[in-house]
Amino acid sequence: MHIKTHITPKSIILNVLRLTRGHYCQSAKLIAVGELFDFKASTVRVALTRLLSAGKLETDGSSGYRLSANTDLLSDYIEQWRLGDLRRGDWQVDGWLMVILPSNPDRTIRTVSQTTLQFFGFRKAKNKVWVRPNNLLPTLNDLRDLYQLVGLEKEALLFKASDIPYPEQFIWESTLWNTEDLQFTYEQQLVKLAKSKARLHKLKIKDALRESFIIGGETINLLVKDPLLPDEMFCTPKREELRHAMCEYDACGHKIWTQFMGDALEPNHYQNEEK
Repeated sequence: MHIKTHITPKSIILNVLRLTRGHYCQSAKLIAVGELFDFKASTVRVALTRLLSAGKLETDGSSGYRLSANTDLLSDYIEQWRLGDLRRGDWQVDGWLMVILPSNPDRTIRTVSQTTLQFFGFRKAKNKVWVRPNNLLPTLNDLRDLYQLVGLEKEALLFKASDIPYPEQFIWESTLWNTEDLQFTYEQQLVKLAKSKARLHKLKIKDALRESFIIGGETINLLVKDPLLPDEMFCTPKREELRHAMCEYDACGHKIWTQFMGDALEPNHYQNEEK
């Protein structure tokens, strides 16, 4: 699994506003963060206007912005990376979540649906259904609402299934998720976190802000997109080790960002995640 952190004015705005959850942040602060990554003020303003038009942001009528209620639902899900394995429940080995996508799709809509399913740990089986173990704690209705918010087609059929023939289950369990690659990625990211944490205090403030944003974002991206496979399919202490390391890194990053953002920053919420 290769981790990519693609930083854009849009991702900067959304991620900074996750830091200030529920509170308005002045556009000047958002522009200042954008300038850390060499984005012009005009470019950040255009991104703000587009996000506002798309309903992802709310404004206080002047120059303050915060996430809209719908965007907050996804933000709440992202923030759950801190819970680690507590996001999982027990798995009955014949229990699966399945999605059937409607036929004759609009190509753009279908691409977004498939990206959404990948994001939430589903994989496409040979018979064209999308599957994942049914070991997540939220109810089916809550999961459906979340998936549709992110981009799953409303006509898609999401349901629970059991009594899947064993040969089919064996193929799904053994081939659809690359657990060796995932394990290797955990190990790589643990090394990156440790190296970055050791040098953050030695960097100039702007360099430390950029690095903590990027490295922290990569790590949270990995934890959020983790398929949360049951132990029966993939048992590793590395995921929890990475979560604990990220919590410590998060605390270091929060101190740096508080210096930069001042009162705009909500306590204990430093993160960068992009779907």
